[in-house]
Amino acid sequence: MNLKDYRYFKKLSELKNFSDTANFFGVSQPTITYSVKRLEETYGLSLIKRKSFANSLSLTYAGQQLLSHINRILLEDDLISDDMERIKREKIVMGWPPIITNYVIPKVFDRLRDADLLNSIIPVAKSSRELLTQLKNGEIDLSLLGSTILPQENHLDYQLIKEHHFKFIASAKRDVSKIKTVEDLFDEDFISLDEGSVHSRVLQHIIERYNVSPNTMFKTSDYHLMMNLVKADKGFSFVTETAIQGVPGIQTIDIDEIQLPPFYILFVYRHNMVGNETLAHLMHIFKNI
Repeated sequence: MNLKDYRYFKKLSELKNFSDTANFFGVSQPTITYSVKRLEETYGLSLIKRKSFANSLSLTYAGQQLLSHINRILLEDDLISDDMERIKREKIVMGWPPIITNYVIPKVFDRLRDADLLNSIIPVAKSSRELLTQLKNGEIDLSLLGSTILPQENHLDYQLIKEHHFKFIASAKRDVSKIKTVEDLFDEDFISLDEGSVHSRVLQHIIERYNVSPNTMFKTSDYHLMMNLVKADKGFSFVTETAIQGVPGIQTIDIDEIQLPPFYILFVYRHNMVGNETLAHLMHIFKNI
């Protein structure tokens, strides 16, 4: 197995051009040509189809199949270095999406403190979408995540911590007794979480499904700011119930005709991770919330 040939082939499949691929790696064009020829001889199949314009190409079915395996092989190769670095640094880089973290960490704080693990965690505060990408790429080791679907990636395992629901919210001061329909709800001013959050994607799905359009007067990535504005009766919002657990000054608005997906609170990790007692203890705590 020649990883260099695999890397050449992967980049060639992306750029679809021998010259551009050679330039990317700083090698001659024949180097890429001979690399593809070696792969074709190894597997006894044609892997690319040349096109007549601009030195372009496409993959054969065999090439597409090979590429799917190459992607996994190269990912694992990259993860080797990441895991060796993790073991050397003796600390665990963990994804902490803000809303999920504020819900989960108080539940495990005492156990983390008593096990002297608080200083073993390097927290990374980003959106669940960004953290999932970083986890798959080996940039972080473990992560709390919030998602409307359960992870499908073969190299990831997860523990379901809690299943919550999405809620439309308003200030407890607001009289919402006359809001009975989707149209009534979306006639109100909205303060929304921005496009980086799962809330924005779910809200967009509702907008498309029910053919409504909110009057979004303000967007923010700071859910604390959003909550404070809602409590001050500056507008309605849409958020998972995870964010409003035990928060005073907020009421939920339930519209029976609106069907909403579940919101899964997850602890996610790569299934082939091997570590010391610190990692094992940390994973045990989060897997048994």
